[in-house]
Amino acid sequence: MRLTRPSDTSSNGRAAQGGRDSRRDSRRNSRSDSRSDTHRGSRRTSRLVATTLASVAAVIAPLAVSAPTAGAVVNGTPSGPAPWAVQITTFSGIPGTPCSGVVVAPYWVATARHCGPANPNAYTLGFGNGATVPGGFAETASLATPQIVGAFGSLETGSIGRHTPVAAYHAPAGDVMLLKLAHPAPSPSVKRAGRDPVAGDVLRFHGFGATSPGGQRAAELRTGLTRLERMEPRGGSRIGRSHTIQGGYGAGDSGGPVFHGDLLVGIHSGSDHARRQPDGTNPAWYESVPFQNGWIDWMIANR
Repeated sequence: MRLTRPSDTSSNGRAAQGGRDSRRDSRRNSRSDSRSDTHRGSRRTSRLVATTLASVAAVIAPLAVSAPTAGAVVNGTPSGPAPWAVQITTFSGIPGTPCSGVVVAPYWVATARHCGPANPNAYTLGFGNGATVPGGFAETASLATPQIVGAFGSLETGSIGRHTPVAAYHAPAGDVMLLKLAHPAPSPSVKRAGRDPVAGDVLRFHGFGATSPGGQRAAELRTGLTRLERMEPRGGSRIGRSHTIQGGYGAGDSGGPVFHGDLLVGIHSGSDHARRQPDGTNPAWYESVPFQNGWIDWMIANR
């Protein structure tokens, strides 16, 4: 009988054990490498996210700084260049109030009818932001006479200063008035809309009115935003009911323009000052320019 020698655990066993150890080390190294790669990838992703956020912040920061603050005339912000805007002042002893207006044709300015009588000598006009008078002539009534208007410049001398219109016409219906000039206005005419905006549209308005409730009139044109709530008939005309969402109307803003985009859609007629909010916003209404276009066109062609 041949005896079988037990397996050699010295050389062959050590080789086998070494192979197993090598495989375990390889697996450990592989897992370690994988974790290192994942960690490096995580760091790269974190750096990429941080870089992206920094870039976005760099873009947003100047936008946040340059974004317009809430405001129109009351709690207002300057509107910037607006050569078509008109500051309208009535003289002492003549019914009417300081108002705002807008150039609708080379020889014509539109404003609110309640701003004064159909008497051109009742008014003096200043175009754009360069011819305005802080507080209006109402603050210096003793000097506010047609005879001294020339001291502020006139269209006859080529100045963009203040001057008196040659005619004033009240619309047959609605709170609208047209003032006719002796010479073309020293500014472009605005474009009039052919139809009213719809409920929910956000509109931009402008005026030279008070900068705070009961305060002094603005020395420069100011602007804000209002949201149209509805259009409705009133007094044989058509008005837009809205609520200001940035700023609010004040005394002296009557007759100021209301725009949808770059189109004139309204002439400011009135607002509910009793419901004005602490931030200046308030309900308001304007006369529909599309409704008045027929009369305006006829006046331009025939007067």
